[in-house]
Amino acid sequence: MNNKLKASLLLVLLTAFTYAQQPTFKGKIIDTETQAAVVGAHISIKGTHKGVSSDEKGLFQLSVPGESVHLLVSHMGYKPLEMSATKKNLVVYLEREENKLNEVVLSTSRTQQRRNDVPVAISTISARQMNEIKPTSVDQVLNQSAGVLMVDLGNEQHMMAIRQPISTKSLYLYLEDGIPIRPTGVFNHNALLEMNMAATRKIEIIRGPFSSLYGSEAIGGAVNFYTAQPTENPTGSFSFRGNNQHYVRMDAKAAATFGKTGVYISAYKSQIKDGIREYGDYDKEALTLKLRHDFSERTSLSNTLSYVDYFSEMSGSLDEIKFKNKDYTSYHTFTFRDAKALRFNSTLSHRWNDRHHASLSLVYRDNTMKQNPSYRIDSAADFDSHTPGQLNDNSFTSYYFVAQHNLQLNNVTLNYGASLDYSPNTYEALLTDVYRNEDGKFERYTLTGDYLSNYSVAIFNMATYAFGEVKLFEKLKLNAGFRLDKFSYDFSNELGAAATDYTAPDSNNSFTAFTPRLGAVYTFNHAVGAYGNYSNGFLPPSVGEMYRRDDIPLLNPSTFNNYEVGAWINLLDNQLYIDVAGYYLRGKDEVVSVSVKEGNVRSRENRNVGETEHYGLEYLMTYKPMNDLSIRFSGALSKHKYLDFLTKVVNGEEATNFSGHEMQGAPGWINNTEIKYKPSYLKGLRLGVEWQHVGAYYTDDANEHTYGGYDVFNARIGYKKGHWHLWSSLLN
Repeated sequence: MNNKLKASLLLVLLTAFTYAQQPTFKGKIIDTETQAAVVGAHISIKGTHKGVSSDEKGLFQLSVPGESVHLLVSHMGYKPLEMSATKKNLVVYLEREENKLNEVVLSTSRTQQRRNDVPVAISTISARQMNEIKPTSVDQVLNQSAGVLMVDLGNEQHMMAIRQPISTKSLYLYLEDGIPIRPTGVFNHNALLEMNMAATRKIEIIRGPFSSLYGSEAIGGAVNFYTAQPTENPTGSFSFRGNNQHYVRMDAKAAATFGKTGVYISAYKSQIKDGIREYGDYDKEALTLKLRHDFSERTSLSNTLSYVDYFSEMSGSLDEIKFKNKDYTSYHTFTFRDAKALRFNSTLSHRWNDRHHASLSLVYRDNTMKQNPSYRIDSAADFDSHTPGQLNDNSFTSYYFVAQHNLQLNNVTLNYGASLDYSPNTYEALLTDVYRNEDGKFERYTLTGDYLSNYSVAIFNMATYAFGEVKLFEKLKLNAGFRLDKFSYDFSNELGAAATDYTAPDSNNSFTAFTPRLGAVYTFNHAVGAYGNYSNGFLPPSVGEMYRRDDIPLLNPSTFNNYEVGAWINLLDNQLYIDVAGYYLRGKDEVVSVSVKEGNVRSRENRNVGETEHYGLEYLMTYKPMNDLSIRFSGALSKHKYLDFLTKVVNGEEATNFSGHEMQGAPGWINNTEIKYKPSYLKGLRLGVEWQHVGAYYTDDANEHTYGGYDVFNARIGYKKGHWHLWSSLLN
């Protein structure tokens, strides 16, 4: 053996021996606030290029040159940490960074991205915000986001306005962990009744169409609720709250990790009994259970089970006179809404290597919505008379599948996937005879034995999607995506000609939709950036729009084109943050119920004759003049108009056309301002005041009547010390 070979062999052995003698530091990275593992945190030795990342359980292992070492720990959305370490088994706690530019979002691609890498108007509600506000209904946190107005109708019911007028239309997609709460075609507006607020760790709101990833109904926006994760260390909490309007709620949570298996459970029960509104009580129970098992550092399985049991009395609406006189009596005594929802989501994730990651989700949904609706009883019926009403039951089961693969290649990122949704839906409505007594109370009802409707419809949705991002230059990123959907409705009228509602014959109808998007982000420097995007959304005709009448209308999906520019700026060493977005949204082929009169024959037809435009400016500004004090302004200036809106035709001639009018329920300005004070001299104390402004808007399509809008003021105080948290809110 020559000398060079001997020397090389000796060097290799010496290096291996030296490396083997180096101490190995092991540890885990934990989120200070949630106590959950932080995945993908980077741990490095100061002054070197040597580092590792934490795995799915937040664990890391790093060989170091001595018995002590100086470590640097960093992760998107957390404050960087520099620490001296001598212990070989470490637990490192990372604190979340309030800098909005470093926020991590998931909803725009189903993968982690920094907010400033995304050419989309997106807002986040963090666990910290929810813990501070302690909302009794989700509108109390959503209304603090730019461009969002959620109107509380009581008992966790609501109306919504995001780039659209205030309404109960199915123009928003509500998701849980990226999965729609309800399938397409089934009325989804009141889906938020079926959420467990106590189990939510984060809410992300995408404003504007996002059908290119999530499919239909993501028109005004998509609201994604993320459930909490198991914690590495055992945690638990119990809370109780109530108010002067007889609202009572109890929450309980617990989480822990045992070896490779993590467990999280959350439940709450809320109710109103003998509240401010006569016949307006409700009761809700919600439970969420999550089990996560790590088969290895690369493979994990997460199972989430959610169950909600909701019951609310339906007292009907208040007329103007009663509202002004603060008269909250009700004519109703038996109407109700009864919802039960079960969801199970099993997601298998596997990281093949640093460049390839795949996930597969199997979802089961089982929903029942039973109603004796007050809005189906004629409020103008004479006293001491009989009038018709109904009992109805709208139920569905769903079998949902979605698979996605993520690929990272230097400056290019690709995400692509496919989904299948099979959702059999049944509906029946029974005719009731309602008696209104001499005092005007709807006193009782009896079943007549007659069906108004009884149908089943099998809803099938198959889709494929792809999304790509390329970094052209250091400061410029382009991304593009598309989704291709095919829907089919297989409708069966169980009553045939005997039906008086949903009278369409048996039929099968299908629709297709192609929804692209294109965007670009330009980062001027670490604190200033701008973006632009084009996105497309679609809304297929619902079951109600298709099959309510004898003649099935020839309807196309409504389409919405969105053009948007935005910018953000971070100044004064993170003291001032401004995020603005300007948009123009145009809807075509919107379905309008048109009254048709030919001679003495009257009928109603659903037609694709609606066309609308929506444009505005959304803004968020946060300012922290000192460590103890922060101020936030968020809101939107907007305009919503009918370009084409025909509602009545008489003998083939247009009779009522609201084209050119402003849409009803569309305030020109909404704003939410909050001032928070957390004194450094008394840790744990939090004081906050909030102002919500809703501007004037028309209450009719003819633009003859105007509502002046309103202002509400809220005040909150909280104090947290050790394991105890006391809070109080004054909500106007």
